[in-house]
Amino acid sequence: MLKKSIPINRITNPNPHASRLQIWKSILIIVLFFSSISITQAQDKKLEMTGFLEYLNNTWIPQGEIYNTIGMTDWQNQSSIYNRFNVWWTPHKNLVFYAGMRNNFTYGPLVANYNDLFSLAGMDYNKLITYDNGYLDLTFIIADGKSYILYTNFDRLSMQWTLDKFELTVGRQRINWGVNMIWNPNDIFNAYNYFDFNYIERLGSDAIKMELYTGDFSSVQIAGKLSYVQSLNDSMQINEELKLTTAAMYKFNKWNYDFQVFGGYMLTDFTAGLGWAGDIAGAGFTGEVSWFLDQENFADTNGVLVASIAVNYTFKNSIFINFSGIYNSAGASGPANANIGGFLGSASSIFATNLNAKNLTRSKFDIFGQISYPVTPLINLSLASIYNPYDKSVYVGPSVTFSLTDNISLLLNGQLFWGEELTEFGDIGQMVFLDLKWSF
Repeated sequence: MLKKSIPINRITNPNPHASRLQIWKSILIIVLFFSSISITQAQDKKLEMTGFLEYLNNTWIPQGEIYNTIGMTDWQNQSSIYNRFNVWWTPHKNLVFYAGMRNNFTYGPLVANYNDLFSLAGMDYNKLITYDNGYLDLTFIIADGKSYILYTNFDRLSMQWTLDKFELTVGRQRINWGVNMIWNPNDIFNAYNYFDFNYIERLGSDAIKMELYTGDFSSVQIAGKLSYVQSLNDSMQINEELKLTTAAMYKFNKWNYDFQVFGGYMLTDFTAGLGWAGDIAGAGFTGEVSWFLDQENFADTNGVLVASIAVNYTFKNSIFINFSGIYNSAGASGPANANIGGFLGSASSIFATNLNAKNLTRSKFDIFGQISYPVTPLINLSLASIYNPYDKSVYVGPSVTFSLTDNISLLLNGQLFWGEELTEFGDIGQMVFLDLKWSF
């Protein structure tokens, strides 16, 4: 039987607050180097760079007895300044190195209140949001205080080598096995939080991936990653264990559908699944099904089944609609967070650090719907919603995007949560975001 954890010392940043001046110098050198690439790449096609500079403001109206209890009833606000560099170096036609670095400065009274809130449970909020669960700790806190934090993170750092129909990728990368737009039970390596809307690149994994293309529409992938998982013990102290995720996937095309099947091991579970993508009468039809069996409860042949199906369609007038549903056999058929409790209650779902393909939702069943329409070529309207039919809680997400120039956009976005105490979307409130982004 596989061990519950792998007794290997973590490769991490010793004392991330030490030698801040040296870290600042290193970051400055990297930024200057990346900036010089934009000039160099015109002459040297082996180097490519993209990136963006982004300002995000968040206003939050808390709702729920939890916040009344701790006196956190006023409107809350915080701002973030993001910067990202993506760099590709191709020294040979068969070899590509890729680095993706993001810098984040978050500040405001909401940060201070979060620090106070998490300190009630003996936790450090700044450390929580900068936690890097990779085998290599590639997140560096530059400076922080009660009401601000500045950090940098490498979420991509990989080498890709190709030879004919074979491809090998080593390092921090995104292994994307998902098919659906919202919930991805097949995405056992890189599950993501839907509500983290402005992190479009999504997290990477410290992994090795091999892929062999066996035909025009078929391939075999074998991948493995090491990552850390945090858990709270009875003394409210955080434990950290190194876990293995590894699997093989076969992709093929049949009946004008793209299919994928896989089997392997994720963290503590044996897993297998399938996915598909095709269309019915012009409407996109996708689905993912995954089964998980805890290695410590191997006699329980039922395991956990997580399945998601989606349908989307674009009308002639460019209106786009998307509907999806997710089923989790281990989910709650009552208030989704009744067994969570604690000082955060339902709000703990938006701070989840151990999200994976097995726990994409705490409910047994959720329904998603979305409609979007480009009012003009420069303005797009969208409205999305998630409904839990068991505890009757709901999320509504309206947004409008303005293309100000070819590379500058403005997004106004709402994340509105309603529900009773300890329901899936209760105890959170309403959030409004303003996002200004310059891409280069």
